[in-house]
Order: sequence, then structure tokens, then C-alpha cells
Amino acid sequence: MSEIFLEEYKLAYREVKKEEARRGFVIHLVAYTLVNSLFVVVNFLYSPNAIWFIYPMFFWGIGLSIHYFLGVRWIEKRIEEEEAKAEYRARTKRDSE
Repeated sequence: MSEIFLEEYKLAYREVKKEEARRGFVIHLVAYTLVNSLFVVVNFLYSPNAIWFIYPMFFWGIGLSIHYFLGVRWIEKRIEEEEAKAEYRARTKRDSE
């Protein structure tokens, strides 16, 4: 069995985290699309005079946008910060021994 070097591990870890973040976002995007489509249909079938479906669509869309930016778009920066913290903690632990 061959050794895995630290840089290879970091690269693989980053790819896995990015893939998990994208998958989570896509699942939420599909739920957003399906539920809001249902809201539109229900709104026009049962209360066509009062358009209310845009409110949950708008506010859920804000949440979905935040999920995209914090969870998918800026994940690389967050991973780098976590690695820096872990490296700092490992160095201070090693130096204190």
C-alpha cells in the first residue's frame, strides 16, 4: 500500500467538501423549485385574487442564496481557515511538549 502525502490528502479533502456542499445546495434547490411550483398552482387554483406565493418564494430564495454563497461559493476560504486553525493548534501542541 502506498503512502498518502499531506498535500494529496488536503486536495482530496477539499474536493470531497466541495462536492458535499454542491450536492446539499442542489437538493435544496430542487426542494425550493418543487414546493414553490406547488404554491403557485395552489395559489391560482384556490385564491387567484390574492397573489401570496411570491412571499415564501422571495424569502426562501434569500435563504437559498445565502446557502449558495456561504456553503458553495466561499467553501474554499472556509476550508483554508479550518486548515490554518488545525495547523496552528498542531504546532502549538508540538511546541508545548
